[in-house]
Amino acid sequence: MRQGKVKWYNGKKCFGFITPDTPNQDGNTDDVFVHSSALKAAEIRFLNENDIVEFEEEVRNGKLSVTTLKLIQRDEESARRFQERRAERRRAIEDRKHREEKKHGFAFWKK
Repeated sequence: MRQGKVKWYNGKKCFGFITPDTPNQDGNTDDVFVHSSALKAAEIRFLNENDIVEFEEEVRNGKLSVTTLKLIQRDEESARRFQERRAERRRAIEDRKHREEKKHGFAFWKK
């Protein structure tokens, strides 16, 4: 298995890329595509930028793709930033709901 760092991963789009630390047996050092199905098979819920992973790859449609994935070390700083962004989005949604309720009030049936 090769090791590398997560370059980026988008959970909404269900894919991302890993930058390998070493070339593969063909000498290829290109970034490796990782799909959410590889995460699901490894029972990993999400990946953050700079997480360290081990992976096996194969060529699919002329590109390198992860087949087997193992999380070695989480990047705590990236995980903290992710959690902060997530909490901020949740607060924004709640604020929007609250403003809508105030806008319509509770007497929406009285016109």
